[in-house]
Amino acid sequence: MDLIREWYTHYDEDLARVRRFWEGEGRCLVSVYSTAHAYRQCFDDSAILRAAPQHLREESRLPGLNLPAFFPDWGTISTAKYWGGEPRFDSTGGNIFVDPVARTLDEALQLEPLQPDHLDLDAYRAVSLYRQLCGDLGTDALWLRSPDMQGTLNTAGLVMDQEEMLVAMYTEPEKLHTFLGRICDFLIGYAGYLRAATSNRLCGNIWPYTFFPSDLGVSFTEDLMPLLSAELYKEFGIPYLRKMQAALGGLHIHCCGDWGRHAANLKESGLEIMAVEYHHPATTISELSPLAEQTVFIPYILLDRQSQFSSVVDYYRWLLKNTPDSYRYWFACAEDTPETRSFAGLMGY
Repeated sequence: MDLIREWYTHYDEDLARVRRFWEGEGRCLVSVYSTAHAYRQCFDDSAILRAAPQHLREESRLPGLNLPAFFPDWGTISTAKYWGGEPRFDSTGGNIFVDPVARTLDEALQLEPLQPDHLDLDAYRAVSLYRQLCGDLGTDALWLRSPDMQGTLNTAGLVMDQEEMLVAMYTEPEKLHTFLGRICDFLIGYAGYLRAATSNRLCGNIWPYTFFPSDLGVSFTEDLMPLLSAELYKEFGIPYLRKMQAALGGLHIHCCGDWGRHAANLKESGLEIMAVEYHHPATTISELSPLAEQTVFIPYILLDRQSQFSSVVDYYRWLLKNTPDSYRYWFACAEDTPETRSFAGLMGY
C-alpha cells in the first residue's frame, strides 16, 4: 500500500495546482507546516526514519496545499563540508558550524572539493535516507528537499575566511572570480546529483516551506546579499546566478536579511527569478516592486523588529489588501496554529 497517496488524498490535484501556480495561475497559495514529530537538524538516522512518517501524516491532515517531502537538514554547512571543513558544535551544543579551511584566496584556490556523491557527506546520506523512506512507505510519490544548499557567495564565505573574501573583492577581483566560478560549478554538480539520484523528485531547499519541482529550477540560500552594496553584488553575485540558471533553470532564492537594494539590479539582469523569500521589515515589499511582474514573493516577518503587525498572518492579510492584485504570493505558514489554520481556511483550503 502506498501510504503517501493514502494520507495525501488530493495529491495529484495539488501537484497539478502547484505547477499551474508556477506557470502564473492564481494570486497566492497557502501551505501550513506541521511542528509535530519534527526532525530538523537531527543527526540520528534511525530517529529521522521514525519521525519522518509521523511528520508526513500529521502534515497531510492540515489545511493548505501541503505536498509530501522529506527534508534532511544537517545545518547550513552541507555544501561547505565538501571542501574539507570539519563540522563541530558551539559551546551550547545546539548550533553546528564549520571553520574555514582557507584563510587566504591563494589557499582557497588550492582546494579540491569531494564529489557530490561522496559516501560520507550530506547529499549521499540524504538520498540514502530518502530511498529507505520511500521503501518503508511503499511509495513513489515522495519528494526530497535538498540538504541545505547555500549559494555561491555563501558557500565561498564558509570555505574561506569571509572577511578575506570581502577584501578580495577590492584587491584581487579576477582571482576571486576564479574561485567563485569553481564554487558555482560544484553547486551545479551537487544539485545535478540530487536530481539524478531521485529521478528529478527534488522540490526545493530545506527552507522555505514552498514546493518547487526541480524541473522548474533550483532553490538555494543567498544570505550574503545583505553584506554587499548593490554594485558589489552586481559584480560578484549576479554572474553566478546567471551561471546557475543556465545549468539548472529558474531561481528560487532565500534571503532573510536587508537586501531590497538589490531588487533593481536583479530585475535589470534579465534573470528568471521565479521566487524570492524576504523578511519584513529587514526588507519590505515596496523595495521589491521591481520584481513584481515576474516573481512570486514568499513573505515572513520579524515580529520583534516592528510594531505594526501582531502576527505573521496579520501581515499576510495586510499584503493581500494593500498590494496590487498582480503581486503573487506563496504564504508558507511555518507553524500549525489556530490562526494559520483559520487563514488557510479563509483562503479556500
